[in-house]
This record gives sequence, C-alpha cells and structure tokens, in this order.
Amino acid sequence: MTDRISVTEVRNALRCPRIFALGRLRKRAVAFPVGSSCLGATFHRILDRFSREVADPPGAFLALRKDAPLDEVRAVLAEWLLERLIDEVEADPTYSTIPGEVDDLGEALRELARHLAGRLREFTDDAPAAALPKLVNAAEVAVEAVIGADGPLVHGRIDAVYGDARGGLEVVEYKLTDEANDELDRAQVALYRDLLRSAERLDARATVLRFTPSLRETAMNGRAVDVLLSETVHPLLSQMVVWAGDPLAAPATRRTDLCPACPLSRECIETYPERLAVRDDPPMAATRPHAGADARIVDAMVPPPAIATDGDDAGRREAAALSERIVAELKRQGVAAACPRAPVVGPTLYLIEVVRPRGAVGQLDRAAEDVRHRLAADVGIHVDYEREGGLRRFVVKRPAPRAVFLGPLLERKREYLAARPGRFVVGERPDGEILCGDLSDSSTPHLLIAGQTGSGKSVLIQAVIASLLQFHGPGAIRFTLIDPKRVTFIGSGFRTAVAAHLDGPVRFDVEEALPVIERLVDLMEERYRRFQKAQVMDVAEYNEQVGVHDQLERRVLVVDEFQDLIAEKASAQSFFAGIKRLGAKARAAGIHMILATQRPDRETVPPIVKANLGGRIALQVGSGTNSRIILDQGGAETLLGKGDLYASLGKGIVRAQAPLLGADAR
Repeated sequence: MTDRISVTEVRNALRCPRIFALGRLRKRAVAFPVGSSCLGATFHRILDRFSREVADPPGAFLALRKDAPLDEVRAVLAEWLLERLIDEVEADPTYSTIPGEVDDLGEALRELARHLAGRLREFTDDAPAAALPKLVNAAEVAVEAVIGADGPLVHGRIDAVYGDARGGLEVVEYKLTDEANDELDRAQVALYRDLLRSAERLDARATVLRFTPSLRETAMNGRAVDVLLSETVHPLLSQMVVWAGDPLAAPATRRTDLCPACPLSRECIETYPERLAVRDDPPMAATRPHAGADARIVDAMVPPPAIATDGDDAGRREAAALSERIVAELKRQGVAAACPRAPVVGPTLYLIEVVRPRGAVGQLDRAAEDVRHRLAADVGIHVDYEREGGLRRFVVKRPAPRAVFLGPLLERKREYLAARPGRFVVGERPDGEILCGDLSDSSTPHLLIAGQTGSGKSVLIQAVIASLLQFHGPGAIRFTLIDPKRVTFIGSGFRTAVAAHLDGPVRFDVEEALPVIERLVDLMEERYRRFQKAQVMDVAEYNEQVGVHDQLERRVLVVDEFQDLIAEKASAQSFFAGIKRLGAKARAAGIHMILATQRPDRETVPPIVKANLGGRIALQVGSGTNSRIILDQGGAETLLGKGDLYASLGKGIVRAQAPLLGADAR
C-alpha cells in the first residue's frame, strides 16, 4: 500500500521530524503555532470567497473600463475585499477583541488589491472584469500525486493558481507570517508545483505572497525549485516513509526556537526521553507545567537528568596531585608544611589549604610566592595565594574547568526556589554549594551586574531569568526586558521560552525604554494605593489576603548594557530619576530591577544607582577601580572570565561560577 503524506506533514517534518512522527502516533497532523497568524484562516476564507466571485464580480468592478487608471482598479478591488472582511467581522463578535490584528488583516487585503491591480495591466486586450478570471485561475485546488517511482502519495490544497496574459501558470501560496518560516514556505510552494506537474502535467512558476501586512513577493524560477526538491524535499519524503513505520527513528529538530512552543512537548519527552538540550534545558522546561498545578506557582515538568557526571573524580585526583606538589615545593625551600584536609574541588578552581605545624607562618608566606612562580613556569598553572586571618591557601585555576549547567542546580534547589517567587540561582561555589539570591529579601531587592566582554555577563543574566521563572508561572512573576545592544535576549529559543512571562516585546531603544520605566513607576504608585486601602505593608501580605485570581505578580525590570541609555544628558536624567524612585520604593510593591553594564565607571554607576541596588555581582572587569565601584573592594579584575564571579548578596562577598543554560551552550 502506498504511503499517504500530507503537505502539512511535510512542513512539520521540515521543522522537526519528531513532530511528524508524533502526529502519526496520535493519528492526526499537528497544527504548529510558531509563526502562525491568528487570522490566517480568516484571510484564506476571504480569498476563497473572492476567487469564487471573480466570474461574477460586483457592479463597481464590472463597470471598470479597459483603460481605467491603476489607482481606480486598485481602489475598487480593495473595497471588494474589505467588504468580505466586514462580513467576517460582523458575523463573529470576538473580532472586536483583537482590533490591531483586524487592522493588519485589512492592510494585507489592500496590499493584495494593489498587487492584483498591477497584474491585471498585463491583460492589455481585456477590461478588468474579463481579465480577473484569467488572472485568478483557481483557488483552494486539491491536488495529489505519487512522488518518485516508489515514493509516497502526497496530497494537499494549493491556495491559488494564477494565470498570465501569455498563458503561463503560477502556483501561489498566501502567508501571513514573518520571514522566520521563509525556508518552509519555499519548500511548500515548490512541492505544490511538483504535485501539479505530476498530477495534471501542468508546468507553473512557484510564488509566495507574504503579508506582514505589507506585501513581499518571493518568486522561484524553475531551476531553484528543482534544486530545492532534489536536495531537500524528495530526500525528506523518503525519510518520512521510514519514520511513519518507525516513529522512534525520527531525529530531533535542529531549530532552537521550536521546543518551547511545541504543542507536543509532553508527548515528546514521554516518547523520546533521552536528554535534548533545546527541549530540556532551562528556561525551556519552564514552559511545560504539570497538569493541575497551582495557577500561581506552576511547577515545571521534571526534565530528564541534564548532565551525566562521574562525581568529578578526575578533578579530585588532579587537585590531590597538585596538593602534594605544593607541599614538596615548600619542603624544597626548607618550609615544613602540610595540607590538613582534602582540597576543595570547584568547577574552575582548586582550593588547597596549607598549614605550618611549627615555626613562623611568615616563612610560609615568603616561600609561597616562589611556589606560585615555579608552578607557573613548570606546568603553566595559574596559582594565587590567599591569607585570611590564620588561614593560608593556594587557589589554583583548573587547567580543564568543569562546566556548570543550570538544570542540575535548579533540581538541587527546587524546594527553595519554588517556595517563593523572586528567588534565583547565581552559580556554584568552589566548595560545590549553590549560590542563590532572593529579590524578595529586603537587603537585595535589586541587582547590579558588571562584567567586561568575555566575562559571561549575558549568559549569567539569562541564567538568572531562567531560574526566576523555572518554578513560577506568569501569574507569579513577569519580566520587562531592555537590551540596547540587541544581543542578550535576541536568540529565538530563549525569547520563545520566556515569552509567556514577558509584559511585552523586548525593547531596544531609549525611546522605548524610558516610557516602560515610567509605567513601572506608575504601577508602583498604584500598588501602594491598593496596599493602603487593604491596610497591608507589601505585596506578600497583600497576596495573602486576596483570592488567587486577584494576586499581584512580581515584576522584574532587566536592562542589559544600561550605559547605552544614558549616552545623552536628557535621557540619562530621565533614566536615573526612574531608577532612583524604583530603587527607593519598589521592593515592597513587588517590583525589582536587574541592571547590567560592561563599563562600571563612575559616570555609568553613580552613587544614585549604586545606593539603590543592594545586590551586586561582579564578573571579570578591567581594573581594580571598576571592581571597587561594584564590590567596594578590588579583586574582580583578577577573575578568570567565562562566568567566574564575585557576588555580594547580603552575606559577604562570595566567589562562584555562573552556570550555562545547557550542555550545548558556549
């Protein structure tokens, strides 16, 4: 029996082979939401009705003369199409809830009218009413054909077939999506052209008309279509026949933006339980709530183990060998020393404590400098020597650091993080403990993060956001993201994963950022009026008094590279004024700030900012002065980069390694 495959299934398999395979297991094709338009079906209904009316057009179009001006033809066509939109809107009152989308659809129809009016001018011997049925030759054309000698039977429905004045044909696909799906759309229209040629022996051009709502036409010549079919579509169809018979053989997607919005993520985990970074690593897993979970605190589905480890046995062996080497070097210099306990094996550092059983500790301090230089010269290892009261230890940079991943840290701190929104993971300390912070803590309601290029600042910011939302739904915590350099939040996978928790699109320019900060100030004041009326002191107390559906979510403003917002004096004054007001009063209102910069100098971080941001995290910075501005002491200039950090979160300054979002992160 010949396999039957729909064009929709081919489109799904181009996105992700497992989407096709899971659709087969569920015995129906999947409607994938990424890149879809909520009014796409309406658009197609209007054009289907329009195509059935072209042979008997309205009187105004029928009256158009052969030499009618182009603008007049366009205007009459637009009126015709918009009347069909009005019919749709009047028949369904839910359209009134999405006026912006309806306006965009109206603009798309006007763009189509302009396109059709221009195409009608090719028919120089006909009046518009006579030419239009030749141009809009057919619509919603059902077509099927066997592809290849032993290939599957592929079936689908072509949006439209256009004709031209020379008798040629054109397969047309209408799309109300952005260019993110351009590759899929090209493959789809190429396949429809192939089906039409195989089933009807008709040759046609292939065109995608994309309305966003302005029109962009993508016309493919015959050679481009043939190459796409032979190199991509036909081989895929052969593989799909195999996957249809053995769904477990379907490989994972290579696209990082799909898994967070996939309608089959739960089934995917159950069917393909092996770890998949783009699906299972945070913040992706936060988009998969447990069924029946509390609406306020949505517990994420437990992903498969993120990283398989061997307990870092290799690190312990290496640290022990270095400990013996250090003691031997000290002995060579006549200093008797010992290591009272096993070295601390951290992800990027070994901490090797040494003691002098007898004799002045000053001799140990003087000899330590020679040991540092000898290790650097002989084996190329970076070593520091620290003195804290009576404690003496060597801090050794691991030659091959152990990567730290966010997923396992979240699982280890699940109970702590899920107990209250606002808690987050910073990283792993050298002793293996997990460093966490809490925005709801009165000492650290806001964060200041600094780090130069290559320090790992952007990855840390993403990890903090991912840990804040991992165990809490949008009803508990929401984010406002501002990214003047357009780098930190631009990745489609991260953006899709956190989309449900955003209060709007990512803002990039100062013209967008300042009004957002002003609105948060207004929100803060409005919440305090609520608190006064309810006679409560803060958002936590307010939420204890009201029902679950009336609770207030915590709001987190995240601004990366905020120095770009203060380049002009006027914008700097407005920005600092907003930051001062939020920093002074917003904690109790449940509004928090995370501000980050790669340039922590006195102009970027004046006292007005520093005084209101109690939590500080310094990654590698350029100078001791930069370190003192963030931490009130030097040291951050000697950090190792790539996530090595010092954090001051109300309990002294602690060193840690920031986590990567997933094993595939770099």
